[in-house]
Amino acid sequence: MSDLEKNGMLEERDYIIDVSVLLEDLWRGIKKFWWLPVILSILSAGVIYFGMKQDFSPYYTASATFIVNLDSGAVSGSIYDDNLKASQMSKTFPYIITSGVLKSVIAADLGVTTIPESITAENVEETNLFTLNVTSGDPNRAYDVLQSVIRNYPKIAETVVGSTNLNMLDETGVPTEPINQMVYRHNLMKGALPGAVLGIIIIVIYAITRRTIHKAEDITKICNLKHLGTLPEVTFKKRGRQFKKNVSVLNDKISPWYRESMYRIRTRVIKAAESGKMKSILVTSAIPGEGKSTVAFNLALTMAEGGKNVVLVDCDLHNPSIKNMIPREKEESIGSIGLLEVLKGEAELKDAIKYYEHLNIGVLNTSFPDINASEMVGIPKMWEIIAQLEEISDYVIIDTPPSSILPDASDLAKYADGVIYVVKRDYAKINQILDGLEHISESSGVSLIGSVLNSGKVSLGSYRY
Repeated sequence: MSDLEKNGMLEERDYIIDVSVLLEDLWRGIKKFWWLPVILSILSAGVIYFGMKQDFSPYYTASATFIVNLDSGAVSGSIYDDNLKASQMSKTFPYIITSGVLKSVIAADLGVTTIPESITAENVEETNLFTLNVTSGDPNRAYDVLQSVIRNYPKIAETVVGSTNLNMLDETGVPTEPINQMVYRHNLMKGALPGAVLGIIIIVIYAITRRTIHKAEDITKICNLKHLGTLPEVTFKKRGRQFKKNVSVLNDKISPWYRESMYRIRTRVIKAAESGKMKSILVTSAIPGEGKSTVAFNLALTMAEGGKNVVLVDCDLHNPSIKNMIPREKEESIGSIGLLEVLKGEAELKDAIKYYEHLNIGVLNTSFPDINASEMVGIPKMWEIIAQLEEISDYVIIDTPPSSILPDASDLAKYADGVIYVVKRDYAKINQILDGLEHISESSGVSLIGSVLNSGKVSLGSYRY
């Protein structure tokens, strides 16, 4: 049974949400998906706006205002009584005008069967004034109905209130503007709101469900791996087209924090290797892009600085990268003979190892990717090569492909004494990290030396400067 299974590393533990981490993930989500609420709000506004425009039906109102006067034959002689009676009759006219009898007369007058238009009349309180309104979807139709009402109301009103005079004070004519105009700005804002809210909800869900490693304590709690050290994030200022990002302890542009952290990791790795009698150390990660090759390269360099005889082996036959990290003179070539040629029996191991005196390390490179990489690392010849390298060196550092997506790391772990697991801060998902560890544990009984948190946050206080 492997160390992973003994310690229960492969069981995903309860993940307690840290508020600061949640806010950081939320800010990350905003920076990454800021365009999502914008696009969704525009789409939502467009859909709702065009939908409302399709359903929008303008209505036009034609109006006329009248004053009710008693017929000269019906005048009583008292001005007050006459005005009071006229006021009372003006209250009666709205009921007459909106009656079904009048609508039938209007329909006959216009030569139609029904009058779908809305006809309303309003009395002005305490006066003998009233206003007639006709509302229709067609402005000309509204005006025609209004004129028919004006022509025909005397026939109906005379039988109800007697002889009266209705004098028209004002008329709108054919209406030119609908009474229910669309408020474009309001509708656009109203339509954009659901899309913006949906986009924000998606970002919040992204932040909540983004289960990644943020701190060294997370690796210890979730994976039960010993923490070897945290490497701070390295940034460069681009200068010229030929500028290359060389993350190496030999690069004078690298922060002293990075060197100090790498030296601490080296010390802890050597201590664990000496106590466990380990000579071959495999460096891997869960997924690409976590910096495992950089850690392997710098570990070899710092071990050599400490006086150890180190050979660095690039076993990532799918995507060899160690060759690009080695600083060399323009006239110096990396050589065409490497690990692949030795595995295929086309070259001897002693001829394939290239020693770099300015680095104090030997490197067994892989010059070109191989389509049969996964098959090559699993052959017995691979074990023979590592065994020979252990005989001629103090330590063999092996760079491998990511463990959660390819079987190469699991196959190579059978031949190694210990494993260093590189985890990039806020990068790989927790389930990917656990899957990578599980693949290694299922295929070998290799010892887990510990983990390195890459691109982590490092405070000045931790260095006692």
